[in-house]
Amino acid sequence: MASSGGASTPEAPAAPAPRRARRPSPEFRGHGRPDLKSRLSIAFAEAMSWVVDALPTPLRNWGADRVGDIWIRLTPTYRASVIANIGQVVGPRVPMAEKARMARRIYRISARNFADLFRAPRMSRDELKQSLPIVDGDWSYLDEPLARGQGVVLLSAHLGAFDFIGHVLAARGYRLTTVTGRTTTRFLFDAATSLRQKGGMEMAEASPSGIRKVILALQRGEVAAFVADYDLFQNGLPVLFFGRETTLPPGSVRIARDTGAVIVGAFARRVGNGYALTLTPPFSPPKTRDLDADLAVGMAMVVERLERAIAANVDQWVMFQRVWPLSPPEPFRVFPVGSPLESELLKRVDAVLPPRRLDGSDGRG
Repeated sequence: MASSGGASTPEAPAAPAPRRARRPSPEFRGHGRPDLKSRLSIAFAEAMSWVVDALPTPLRNWGADRVGDIWIRLTPTYRASVIANIGQVVGPRVPMAEKARMARRIYRISARNFADLFRAPRMSRDELKQSLPIVDGDWSYLDEPLARGQGVVLLSAHLGAFDFIGHVLAARGYRLTTVTGRTTTRFLFDAATSLRQKGGMEMAEASPSGIRKVILALQRGEVAAFVADYDLFQNGLPVLFFGRETTLPPGSVRIARDTGAVIVGAFARRVGNGYALTLTPPFSPPKTRDLDADLAVGMAMVVERLERAIAANVDQWVMFQRVWPLSPPEPFRVFPVGSPLESELLKRVDAVLPPRRLDGSDGRG
């Protein structure tokens, strides 16, 4: 499961200019011939997958840690963002030296996440299934609604081995669509996407066609995964997050509300050379005639779960952008200027959903 290939690289400028919407590469869209850069990125991913898989676990993790140690020195802007995010969670009483130690661990974990991403396609299904034990919660949180034909929205954060969850779910036989947004270069994004697809995940970028794919998957009674601890497009809803106002994406709540899916939190942390998974009990956002009120209630439930998971493992929060920006950023345009669809993306979700009444029927007789 992912938002950007494990973590965001390379270093972003402090004040990016407004950008036009990025179009998925032909390989990512699944039709047409991939261009040269896409083919090279996929070849790079394939070669690195073989190399990383050949390394024994202690050596692989040691090498990833050294990459993290170098990476933190080369990216002062990201390092400052990581420390700022940590500081909001732990508070001002924690010394700067301790925050710096946590930041170094976060960089190392992010490098290990990349190593896992390269290696996962080489792991057997049995090895994947056994690699991520549940320490809190139960698979029934997913199995019971799916057995009823109800979709499941999997809510996660950039926490610990978050990207590994998707590989394990696919190995366990769950039909999974992962919502992702590109914050890396296209080369790295296509490489990461090809590795995830080899594990059996469907990938959907946060675009009108991607959102439609997610909605259809949930209506078929499948699983869709959202990483919800950062407002990538800067058009989310205002929330109080760790005591300070910011915006977070409401997509998981809005789509669950409109499709009748339940929301289950899924958070994977690293324990030594292994992993541990926490699943939170499912909940359903309210669905009344007041959309804004429903979203507010649902987002409060999302924030509570994110805060609990992140606070328990703040030194594993691999978030490299400022969750609480210093100044209001320029919004990311999903649609071109002047497009009739230029309004908020999720406000248009109803346009691709069949009409539904409040009683849950589809309104077609």
